[in-house]
Amino acid sequence: MTKKFRTMKASIVMGVLFVSIFAAFIPTSSAGIILNLSSIVNVDWGNETLKPLVPLGEAQYLNLDVTYGVTTGAFLSQVFFMLYQGRQVNIKLEVTEKPDWCTATLKSDTITTAVKSEEQKLSTTLTLRVDENAPAFGAGYVKITASVPKIGAIDGYSQVFTLEFTPSYLPMINAQLPEGNSKSIGPMDTAVFPIEVENMGNARTTVFFKIDNVPEGWIAVVTDDITLDEGMGSKGTVYLTIKPQKGFGYHNDDRSIVVTMTPARAEDLRNLGESKTVTVIIESRGFSTPGFESLLFIGALLAVVLIIKLKKKK
Repeated sequence: MTKKFRTMKASIVMGVLFVSIFAAFIPTSSAGIILNLSSIVNVDWGNETLKPLVPLGEAQYLNLDVTYGVTTGAFLSQVFFMLYQGRQVNIKLEVTEKPDWCTATLKSDTITTAVKSEEQKLSTTLTLRVDENAPAFGAGYVKITASVPKIGAIDGYSQVFTLEFTPSYLPMINAQLPEGNSKSIGPMDTAVFPIEVENMGNARTTVFFKIDNVPEGWIAVVTDDITLDEGMGSKGTVYLTIKPQKGFGYHNDDRSIVVTMTPARAEDLRNLGESKTVTVIIESRGFSTPGFESLLFIGALLAVVLIIKLKKKK
């Protein structure tokens, strides 16, 4: 029994001595390869990005789950791994690539932990925001590089993780009246207002037009709809035509007419945006003599006939 104990004790001493000599003479630059010791990092964000991001909307905060561990090989690497237990580990996170129309910010670019036998579960937050130039339902992505420097005999690690997301449709338009919003006409005249509409959204947009109020006895007609190409600055013009009431007599009428414009994604007209309105004012001033022209013509014709008859009698 004593002999076996002595043999075991000698083996342990020799093993410790061997490990110490190995650690002292093998360069740390190649120790990780020989021992198969290496840091490993994983970054995951679950299903939080499945919902499309609204351009110019509120920022979306995504929780990133970061795990850290050390790969080990045979018995010798495990012995060396024990020597590094408790050593500080700095995990560097960096947004290395993203579209120009996206803003991506990490709450912390360095997460600190320690070398331990079990896998370490950590977390940080990624803030995402997309602007009005984001293509509707196009491919969005953010690339995050996670890296850990070399820790003695434990090799460093670097890996790129790609987060994919989708921008939603931004139904936004701008409208103006290039010839002004008011006109003064006679009751027998017609007023035409061009309405210039600009697509401020991020996809082909169809704009629907509707007249909200038509004064009694008046006539107002507007173009039903117009489709604007994708891209900010795409413009189109529709026309609002108004005829005031023309009952016989003098008119001194002021009326306002409201036109409502509703944008929708051209490829899916159910995807509607917030409506906008423009208001025009019509001043109808002057005499109205409906049918007077016909009576005048008939009277003139009768006068000519009468003159001819009188000449014949002479």
